[in-house]
Amino acid sequence: MGISIDEKRVYDASEGPTPVYVVGDLGVARVDTSDDLVGEFGLAHRCTARDAAGRDGRLAVATDEDVLVGVFGDSDEEAVTFRPLGVGPTVAVGLGEGGVLLVAREEGTVVRGNAAVGGENESDWTELGELDDVRAIDGDFVAAESGVYRATDDGLRHVGLDSARDVSTDGVPLAATDGGLYRLGNGWLDERDGTFRAVGAAASSAGELGWAHAAGEGVLLGHDDGEWREVELPVKGEIVALDHGEEGAYAVTADGTFLLSVGDGWNHQILGIRGVRAVAAPQ
Repeated sequence: MGISIDEKRVYDASEGPTPVYVVGDLGVARVDTSDDLVGEFGLAHRCTARDAAGRDGRLAVATDEDVLVGVFGDSDEEAVTFRPLGVGPTVAVGLGEGGVLLVAREEGTVVRGNAAVGGENESDWTELGELDDVRAIDGDFVAAESGVYRATDDGLRHVGLDSARDVSTDGVPLAATDGGLYRLGNGWLDERDGTFRAVGAAASSAGELGWAHAAGEGVLLGHDDGEWREVELPVKGEIVALDHGEEGAYAVTADGTFLLSVGDGWNHQILGIRGVRAVAAPQ
């Protein structure tokens, strides 16, 4: 990798670039963004990455060997380093407030800990239960083949649906499933029929759904001004992951194309990463 875009106007020298991370079979790639422009990108860490989560300046990556936490330098130019937490092989990871980590191990156990924890001390992690085929985690919600679960002090509580592919918890919880797109209100409310695989939303007032996106088969939907609309993209390819940060919405396709929007169309860049699994904004 180590590819770069020679376009200096991308960056605001006073603020520097905003990094977003894309993970897949080759590892973790950093993509520098500024407003609605895509800047330099390159491989930040080589591994087999399966999932990633970003929140409040933190980054966590689930890999076939462990959960890795990104340790950032004091400046935008310093490379991020990754510290293993001693959890073992994992398939999904989510970050909550205060650095709380929710992790699905490869063998099915879901555990909760903290991004500051490291080493092989099992007492640092609380086992919440076991689930088959966990697909995604966001906040304290878990999407699995058997539905959506919520992590509580008493363990994992099934809160409905089945064949869940992804969840988003910012503002109003959303769930992407094999049977449709759902919003949590008085129970799960059917937003759209069809097969959906990814959802993402910007932070908004509790009880209100603001700017959000949902990826289905051959379609990307955007939510704004109270309704869902089909989004026109500048590239073809299936969207496999979505995330929202303070400065924009981010999407990646299965063939490694990165897309960025700040609300007025989408810019894109081909990254060349195989087996893309997730995109995460640590903002």
